[in-house]
Amino acid sequence: MQYNNDIDNKTKITRVLERLEQQSRLERSGKENIANEDMMLAITEDTGKLLNILITSMNANNVLEIGTSVGYSTLWFALAMSQNENGGINDTKKRIVTIDNDPLKIMRAQKNFKDAGVLEMVTMIEGDALDILARLFKDYNANVNGRCDLFDFIFFDADKGNLTEYFDMSLPLLKKGGMIVTDNILFPEEYRLTMSKFVTYVRNNESVMSVTVPIGNGEEITIKTK
Repeated sequence: MQYNNDIDNKTKITRVLERLEQQSRLERSGKENIANEDMMLAITEDTGKLLNILITSMNANNVLEIGTSVGYSTLWFALAMSQNENGGINDTKKRIVTIDNDPLKIMRAQKNFKDAGVLEMVTMIEGDALDILARLFKDYNANVNGRCDLFDFIFFDADKGNLTEYFDMSLPLLKKGGMIVTDNILFPEEYRLTMSKFVTYVRNNESVMSVTVPIGNGEEITIKTK
């Protein structure tokens, strides 16, 4: 019965992903005028597949996302975690924590999570990411005796000006061998200088190894080695 339920959940997730991808493709085509507040500004489909492959191969159970938008990337994480060898999508040990400060985007994301059947897996937190990261770090330190797990995987797709701060505050919350993936390393070009500085900053950290992968808008894949 659990096996059949997991198949049904994967189908729900896939259907919502397909719907959102159609919307995102239309948005990127420029063929229709879409108001700024209605734009997804989502990762590309091939980036979603890359994230899915990484999370599936890691058998990740705990994922943190900074920048939810309408939940497109979040659903790629949920799909990957539903494919992991231990348990299924209803496994209470699997969790995705996603952070955003836009109430309209949060409402749209919650509807997408409901349609995909992943509400129990996803914890959505509204607010400033720096404040929330500080709170997560405080909570972890208060539960250091094993009652609060480190994250296996962290994804950055939020404002670019705070990326180094996000990195510094997230790294202690990431387990050794865990990954941080950062979107928009190569595109849009208006971010190029900021992202180049961020990449240099990350690669100067002796506790990680990092590489840029030219998929989608460019992804920096960083693994914690110490």
